[in-house]
Amino acid sequence: MVTTTKWLGASVKRKEDPKFLTGHARYTDDLEPAGTLHLAMARSPYAHARIRRIDTRAARDLPGVAAVFTGEDLRQVWGPLARTIDILTKVPTLYAVAVDKVRYVGEPVAVVAAVDRYVAEDAVDLIEVEYEELPPVVTIEDALAPTALLYEDWDNNIQLDWSNSIGNVERAFAEATHVFEETITHSRYTGTPMETRSCLADYNPATGMLHVTCSTQAPHQVRTLLAQTLQMPEQNIRVIAPDVGGGYGTKLQADVEVIPCAVSRLLGRPVKWTEDRTENLLTGVQSRDYTCTMRVALDADYRILGLDVSLTGNIGVDGTCHAAGTPSLLVAGAYFPGPYKVPAYRVQTIGVVTNKAPYGAYRGYGKDVANYPMERMMQIMAQRLGIAPDELRRRNFIHKEEFPYQQISGPLYDSGDYDRLMDMALEMIDAPALRQRQAELRAEGKYLGIGIAAMLEPSGAAVFNGIFNGYQPATVRMTPEGGIQVLTSHQNIGQGVETTLAQVAADVLGVSVDDVRLVFGDTDATPYGLGPWSSRGATFVVSAVHEAAGVLRDKLRKIAGHLLEVDPEDVELVGGRAQVKGSPDRAIALKDIGNRVHLWPGPYGTLPEGVDANLEGTYTWTSSVVRWVPDEHGTFNLYTTHPTGVFIAVVSVDVDTGFVQVDRFVVAHDAGTIINPMIAEGQVVGGVAQGIGGALLEELRYDANGQLLNTDFSSYLCPTAMEIPDIEVAHIENPSPFTPLGTKGMGEGGTIPSPAAVANAVEDALAPFGVRVGDLPLTPERVYGWIQEARARDGGS
Repeated sequence: MVTTTKWLGASVKRKEDPKFLTGHARYTDDLEPAGTLHLAMARSPYAHARIRRIDTRAARDLPGVAAVFTGEDLRQVWGPLARTIDILTKVPTLYAVAVDKVRYVGEPVAVVAAVDRYVAEDAVDLIEVEYEELPPVVTIEDALAPTALLYEDWDNNIQLDWSNSIGNVERAFAEATHVFEETITHSRYTGTPMETRSCLADYNPATGMLHVTCSTQAPHQVRTLLAQTLQMPEQNIRVIAPDVGGGYGTKLQADVEVIPCAVSRLLGRPVKWTEDRTENLLTGVQSRDYTCTMRVALDADYRILGLDVSLTGNIGVDGTCHAAGTPSLLVAGAYFPGPYKVPAYRVQTIGVVTNKAPYGAYRGYGKDVANYPMERMMQIMAQRLGIAPDELRRRNFIHKEEFPYQQISGPLYDSGDYDRLMDMALEMIDAPALRQRQAELRAEGKYLGIGIAAMLEPSGAAVFNGIFNGYQPATVRMTPEGGIQVLTSHQNIGQGVETTLAQVAADVLGVSVDDVRLVFGDTDATPYGLGPWSSRGATFVVSAVHEAAGVLRDKLRKIAGHLLEVDPEDVELVGGRAQVKGSPDRAIALKDIGNRVHLWPGPYGTLPEGVDANLEGTYTWTSSVVRWVPDEHGTFNLYTTHPTGVFIAVVSVDVDTGFVQVDRFVVAHDAGTIINPMIAEGQVVGGVAQGIGGALLEELRYDANGQLLNTDFSSYLCPTAMEIPDIEVAHIENPSPFTPLGTKGMGEGGTIPSPAAVANAVEDALAPFGVRVGDLPLTPERVYGWIQEARARDGGS
C-alpha cells in the first residue's frame, strides 16, 4: 500500500543541520587553493582626512610580500563602486580603496598581498601614510550644521530628502481632543554573524575567467556588481557562495569583495581575504541611528485623527554603493502608520551622511524604524491618558474584516487579525494575574513591567532602481532515477530553506522530502535571481518553487497518462508514483518514468506529442499587487505580504542598580500559511533575541572624532543565553490572498517590535517614578540615571 504524507505544515527536522552539527560544513575561509595569497588592508585612523602621501616601499620589500597596491594603483582595473540602489538619493563616487580622501575610520587606503596573513599584516604596519585631518562629521547635528562636507561636489550632507502629505493633517490636529508629541531616538548597532565577510578570488589570465567564492546572501547580484565595478564581462565571472554563517542583511553588497578580485586579476593568482571581528564592527554594515519626532492627534474616544512624522537618519558615509541602507528610511516613511487606521498623514524623511561606517540592512530595513517610534508613542499616550495600552491599540487597529486594507501611505495589507493576536498574547501571560502581581511587588519595593508592541512586517519587497527589484525564478528537475532537484538563487543563510523548499516541492510532486535536494549558491548552475532579503523566501521563492513544481507535475501527468492510456487529468502523483485516481494498482513509479524518458527506450518511444524530453519545470514568480506607478498621492506598494503579531515583554528592574532583566517574552504571530512550524518558531525566537540585544546591550559608540570605541566583543556586547528568557510563540494562520499557498515571509518579524516591547516594559515598571525611557540601549547606567533624575524631581523620594 502506498502511503501519502502532507509535508506542508509539518515540523520536519532541518535537512541541512547534520553537516553543521558534525563539523562538515565548508565556509569560504576553509578553502585555500595552491598558491593562494592572503590580503590585509592598511586602514585610515582618521574619520575625515585628505591623503597627502602613501609610501609603500618598506612593505613591498618585506620577504613574502607579493604586491602592495594603493587606491590609485587599483584604478587601472576598476571603476567606482557600482550602486546597489538609487531611489530619491544622491549617489556619491566611491572606490573600494580610498583615493585622495578618507571618510570613516577603517576605510582601506592600501592593500597587501602576501604568502600568509601574518606577513601581510606585518607589511601593513610598514606602510606610511601622511594625512591632512579634516573636521569630523559624526552626529546628525554635525551634518546639518554642516561641520564639513563629506562630498565637496554636494551642496550639503543630505543624501536623501523626501516628504509627503495625504489628507488634511492641519485640520486633524486642529480638531483633535488630544495631541501628543515626542522625539524618539534609536542607537546605532549591527548584525554580528558568526562568520564575518570572506572572499576568495581566482582569476585565470588564459581564459579571462574570474572565479569568486564569498560569504554572501546574493551570489547573482554580487556577480553583477563585480562586473560593473571591475568593468569586465559578467559572463566571465562565476560566484559561488558555500555555507554562509549568517547574514541578516549585512552580506548583500559587493564593496570590500571587489578588492581581492582586483588584486587576483592583477597578479593572476588566487587571493583570499577574511575579515576579523574588529574589521567587521569597524567597517561592516551598520544600521538604526536616527531621531524621530512624532505628533499624534486623537479624538475624544482616543482614535487617531492624524499622524505627523519627521525622521532624520544618520546614514554614515554612504547607503547606496557600499551598502543599500539609505532607502530604508523611505520604507519607514511608508510604514509609520503600522497596524493602525490613520485618516491623515504627513511625513518628512531625511538621511544625512557622516563620518561613520556605511549604512545598510540589518533584519528590519526601515520596518523597525517605523515600528519603534509608533509603538513607543502608543505606550506614552496610553500612560498619559490613563487607558490600558492594549485598549488604546484596539481602538485603532485595522480589524480582520477590513483586510485587504489600503493603508493611507500606500501599502496594501493582505490579511490579519490583530484583535485575536492581542487576546492570545494577553492570555499567554495571564494579564490580570500579572497586573495583580505587579501591584504586590511594588508594595515590596520591587518593580515589574509589562510592555506591548504590535508588529507589522512588510515582507517580500519588489524595489525599483536597484538589485532588489522583486521577481524570482525557480527550476524543479527530476533526474532519470526519480530524484528531485530544486534550483534557485535563494541562498541558505540559516533560515532553513533546504528543508522548507523541499517540503513545498515534495507536496506538489507527491514524493518524500528526503527525495528533494536544493541546489543554490552557484551563479553558473542556478537561474539568475535574487537572494534572501526582505523576508522574501516564503513570498517569492516558495511561490516560484510551488509553481515550477506544478509545471513538472503536469508534464509527468501527461507522460504517465500516455503510458497508462488514461486522460492526464485522471492521474495523480502519490508516494513517488503516478497512479490513476481511484485505481492505485494502475501506476508507474517516477523512477520508471525517468528511466523511460532518458534511457530505455528513450523519449521517442515514451513521450506523447507536444511534451518535450526534459523532465523539469521553470517558473518566474512576480507579484500581482506590487505597484511602481505612483498614485495621485505619490505613493507606491512595494511589499506583497504583511505578517502581523503582538509581542509582550515582562521585565524586572532593580532600581538600586538600573539592571533590567527580561523575565518572560511572549509572541502571538501570524505569517499566513506556515510551511514548517518548528522552523517558523525558530525564526521568531532568533529575531526576538536580536531585538532584545538591541534594546539592552548593543550600541556602536562613536566619540566626537568619529572613533568607534567598541571594536570587539569585550565592549560590543551581544546577548547570550543568560540574557534571553524562554520565548513563547503561538501562531495563527490568516493566509495571504496574494501568494499561491497563502504564505508570507517572516524572517524579520521577531526583531522589529522587540526593542519597543522591552522599552515599554521598562517604562511600565518605572511608572511610579515617572521615568520616560530615552536612548537605547537600556544599560544599567542609563536606567539608574533616569531613576535618580526622577527621584531628584520628587524631592529625593
